[in-house]
Amino acid sequence: MNQQSKDALGIWATTLLGGLGGWWGAGRLATSFGIPLGTSGLVAGVILGATAGAVLGKLILQDPGAMASSE
Repeated sequence: MNQQSKDALGIWATTLLGGLGGWWGAGRLATSFGIPLGTSGLVAGVILGATAGAVLGKLILQDPGAMASSE
């Protein structure tokens, strides 16, 4: 597996995890406030989470030391 394939797999994985996190977070947040979220709210959570996951994954791949240097 070449480096480009590994990078694409890493971004895909962070996008998937971000989408799952957005779906879970939107549902938990709405439940805690007692708001009926509906399908469109969950879809919006998935889209926002997936976008954030993809951006974060790309940032990590571009500069792997950026996360460790914040200590």
